[in-house]
Amino acid sequence: MCGIAGVFGRSDPSTVEVMLHRITYRGPDDEFLVSGPRFTLGARRLSIIDVEGGRQPLSNETGSVWAAQNGELYNFPELRPALEAKGHHFRTRSDTEIIPHLYEDWGAEFPSRLLGMFAIAVWDDERGCGLLARDHTGKKPLYYLERPGALYFASEIKCLLAVRDYERRLNPAAVHHFLSYKHVPGPDTVFDGIKSLGPAQTLTWSAREGSRVSTYWSLSWAPDPAWNRMDEVEVAERVAAALKEGVRRRLLSDVPIGFYLSGGVDSSLSTALAATLSPGRIKTFTLTYDAASTTPGKDEDQRWARAVAQQYGTEHHEERLSAGSFADEFPRILRHFDQPFSGVVSPYFLSRLIGRHVRVALSGDGADELFGSYLSHRLAPVIADYVARGPAVLEQPWFKDNPRLVEAIADADPARWRARLAVFSEAEKRELYTPAFAAAVGAASSDTHLAGYFAQGTAGDPVNRILEAEFRGIFPDQVLAFVDRLSMAHSLETRTAYLDREFVELAASLPGRLKIRDGENKYILKRAAAPYLPAPLIDRPKEGFVMPVNQWLMSGLGEFTARVLHPERVLAAGMVRPDTATALVARFRGGDTTLANRVLSLIALHVWWEDYLGEHRVY
Repeated sequence: MCGIAGVFGRSDPSTVEVMLHRITYRGPDDEFLVSGPRFTLGARRLSIIDVEGGRQPLSNETGSVWAAQNGELYNFPELRPALEAKGHHFRTRSDTEIIPHLYEDWGAEFPSRLLGMFAIAVWDDERGCGLLARDHTGKKPLYYLERPGALYFASEIKCLLAVRDYERRLNPAAVHHFLSYKHVPGPDTVFDGIKSLGPAQTLTWSAREGSRVSTYWSLSWAPDPAWNRMDEVEVAERVAAALKEGVRRRLLSDVPIGFYLSGGVDSSLSTALAATLSPGRIKTFTLTYDAASTTPGKDEDQRWARAVAQQYGTEHHEERLSAGSFADEFPRILRHFDQPFSGVVSPYFLSRLIGRHVRVALSGDGADELFGSYLSHRLAPVIADYVARGPAVLEQPWFKDNPRLVEAIADADPARWRARLAVFSEAEKRELYTPAFAAAVGAASSDTHLAGYFAQGTAGDPVNRILEAEFRGIFPDQVLAFVDRLSMAHSLETRTAYLDREFVELAASLPGRLKIRDGENKYILKRAAAPYLPAPLIDRPKEGFVMPVNQWLMSGLGEFTARVLHPERVLAAGMVRPDTATALVARFRGGDTTLANRVLSLIALHVWWEDYLGEHRVY
């Protein structure tokens, strides 16, 4: 696990050194770079595999091909012997060292042969060309900036802001989308000219041809007819077996591994499977809240996390969080995104605890997005039935969500009703903007952008249509973004077996009726968990690693909110009308708690602006 930075097309070691220094936390163990007349390639290292000998960048035998990666390649023990049989020679036990050799044999197609989470840079000195690649689901980030005759790249945006001939400019459309999504969707970023490489994409660059982006893998959500020939017991056994194999792969490490444990099914099942595979006692970690901040659901999280820890004999640790610590930390948290972000940030605090004990941890991320859990997933079959049969579906005893919401947003087009769940609607954003910023945003539409995720879908049922669309963009740009940034902030590598490529392909091929049934989320995953976890844990409502932010904004964060959204500060940023922001906060504090996400998004936007574009910018 590392952070990488570099440039194709020119030698610029001084800039790359600055870039690497900005992400020291991603790799506190070592910094190293190599440079030639037409490239500079560097890495910060968090030593996980071949602790003593795995310094990167690494090259082939002749030094004509160099590679660096942020991530882990779980199938490198299987790939290396095949390369050695072809005559390739290795100097280390590092997974990174197989990359230049795979490139020699397979060229730009080599990422399709990898199982893991990775952001890779390769420089071919003989051909004068470079390649960037990102893993299949977008677990590890990779950003790039094209300059005349050169391409800069890095694990985080803050690195690219160090490029001397780049003048940072705001991308208004990115802000517009953020206010609907809670994140900035790729490939654009909030900085004009800086791009994000997408999941399962490669970028090839040469001075003569410039850059070209292509996709090396795509996930089909078409149902596999084979599932119809199995009973649910067999399906559940296959799901559990595939997940267990994903867990086994992720136990590959030369240093100890820990486990996030929320008290829900996802992380508990991953932990249970690991405990059956690990020869020694494993370590588990749970986030809790002080008495003034907690909720009944979070108390249950703590209870069941402890129960699983006791069942499997883990070494269990807990981190306690309060509203005050959240307010103090929030600006520092946002700096790890380099963009406005108002999604989940609680892993920052738990990762801090885990990072004191281990350098690698397994989480349950990805299960919700593959098997269905969020409001949009729960509503998908209900809205489809509502459109087809009318209000009778809302009278089912298992339907627990708000029937008025269904009536308000229902549409035969899933892209349209999904857009109605946005934080701010298109109309609300236009009312929010200053005239100058509205003009800068122009014709940008988040509704149209979201519809692009649904275009050319492969899913065959309402649940999988929503899952597929969100998996294409919202999942990598929001969920995987906070998993990576908030763990790497504390030099912690987070892995998840649910994103094993083979497991992802299996889960996507399951029909929606096995994922959400009669209002029960993750139906078949819960059946797969039954042999490993207590039944009351499996059947309890989901909480996950969320925080009581609504409660905090209404009480302990009031002063923080007033300071960040003070009319003078809002006016200085020039995006939002101060009177509109003040009125929104007043309505929220007057009791309209449905506005919490809007208030938090405005806070995040203005904290970000002051740090990156304001007078006293951090970077």
